[in-house]
Amino acid sequence: MKMTFRIAMLLSILAWTSVAFAEDSQPAASPATPAPAAAPAATSNGETGGDSVPDSVAILTGGTAGGGRKSPFGGIVILEQSLGVGTFVDNQYARTPSYAWLLSLRPRYYFTNKLSAELRFDITQELTTSYGTSTTYKRQVMPSDLLLTVRYHPVYRIPVVGIGISPFVRLGAPTSYESRYRNLYLSTAAGLDLNRLLGPVYLNYTFRTTKNFNRTTVATVTGPVAVFRQAGAEDLGGGEVATGDNNVEWSIFNSLMATFILSDEWSVSLQLAIANSWIYKSYANDALTAEYAKPGRGQRDRTYGTIDVSYQPWEHFGFSLGVSSTQPAKTADNKSFRFPFFDFTSEGNNYTTFYFDVYATY
Repeated sequence: MKMTFRIAMLLSILAWTSVAFAEDSQPAASPATPAPAAAPAATSNGETGGDSVPDSVAILTGGTAGGGRKSPFGGIVILEQSLGVGTFVDNQYARTPSYAWLLSLRPRYYFTNKLSAELRFDITQELTTSYGTSTTYKRQVMPSDLLLTVRYHPVYRIPVVGIGISPFVRLGAPTSYESRYRNLYLSTAAGLDLNRLLGPVYLNYTFRTTKNFNRTTVATVTGPVAVFRQAGAEDLGGGEVATGDNNVEWSIFNSLMATFILSDEWSVSLQLAIANSWIYKSYANDALTAEYAKPGRGQRDRTYGTIDVSYQPWEHFGFSLGVSSTQPAKTADNKSFRFPFFDFTSEGNNYTTFYFDVYATY
């Protein structure tokens, strides 16, 4: 059972590796990954909701491992290959092949057995090219924002039900091209994880709220690269032009994940999440408002669905295979909701991807 519980905890992190993490700041369509959910940390006597947890789990999650870690340093490295569902569209005019790789680096430092800090930086590159490619150049290597997360595992465990509460705060530096395009100064986030191990099933709920600080309410470009009216509303002066692409100020993220332990080496994870985002601008309800327009602050809703199968034959090394979907909550006509685990309505957009991960932990 030692290997079994270790897999459950590790999957709480890996089930996120194929979902775009920049939902807080309106990501481009290029693949990227979000900050991971936290697995439950062990207490000084190695308890997680009343179940015995091996040392390797405590090391991974930031809890106590046999009275303490040998080193305050740890981390996770993930190499991912992803293939978009648009690659398999029958219509040659709608087909948009997408194949990309991603490298995720997540070093950690443990201040105490329960308090840890993690830096995260991802690099991704789409190797295919099509009209759906969102990067400026073909096969452009795309860096992510640099994220710093400080987490306490757990700050409190609810009696009787054994649910652990792990709060965290996060800061994001605008090191990605996307954030620079949106004139992001800083992103801040705070949230918590609730987790419980019930026999062979590990459950994790995550809540996070994010506040972005942007220099402008819309994305901008500089230089003679856009058509605009001289001295018009889009001319910001100094060669800077407003694109009309609104920036997100606030977002709320909710996620529920379940990991089903099949054996000592195999597990299946199911994750469903939704992000609600609000832009800086509000739209008045006046004579110019269209019949079907909704006045008020602009809102965007996005869903995330992941089905993951993982195999971990060694203590610090394993593999993960799955399908993930990151897409708007509703169809383009706003008449119905999309199926969150697979895009059946606009496959050419590559909202759904198949992925294969190789990961190592310390």
